[in-house]
Amino acid sequence: MKTYTFHVSLPGTGRVWRKIELQADQTLEDLHFAIQDAYEWDADHLYSFFMSGKAWDRGTEYCLPEGCDPGGVPLYDEEFEEPLVPELDEEQRAQVLQLLHKQLGLPQELVGKFLVNFDKMYAGPGDVRTTTLESLGLKLNQEFMYLFDYGDEWRFKVRVHAINENADPDAEYPCIVESVGEAPEQYPDGDE
Repeated sequence: MKTYTFHVSLPGTGRVWRKIELQADQTLEDLHFAIQDAYEWDADHLYSFFMSGKAWDRGTEYCLPEGCDPGGVPLYDEEFEEPLVPELDEEQRAQVLQLLHKQLGLPQELVGKFLVNFDKMYAGPGDVRTTTLESLGLKLNQEFMYLFDYGDEWRFKVRVHAINENADPDAEYPCIVESVGEAPEQYPDGDE
């Protein structure tokens, strides 16, 4: 069985970090809750993972879908929710290309590149509930950001510390492998 061990630190809080091991088939949501447990915080705010390590980099973001509470529970019936940007079929794409070509006066190949970038920009972030660690293609020493609480913006640095191809299948995961330093208070001023 394969596992990933993550070194999770919170820059600016001194020598404080945790090493957390998870199975490869566990999700980013599982990693979120493991970090919250390791730091003894309440998982009561929304969060994102940014694989580029840069906050608000929409192209590398994984988060809960819009309309979910911090626990990942949808606040509405997803079956009736319309997507923010509808997907275009081939005929619709051709119509949009033609319209942009005429409106902007640009060559069609440039308009086509615009539409490809538009698709990427509005593809939306990945879903932490369904994205497994294995699916991310993580490499040893790779770093990314875990941003917790969009108001306070706690920016955790997450580094792939180890990848174990022969982990103990009988162990319970996630597990805290190592803990150094006292975690900072989640609400240092007593704010809830």
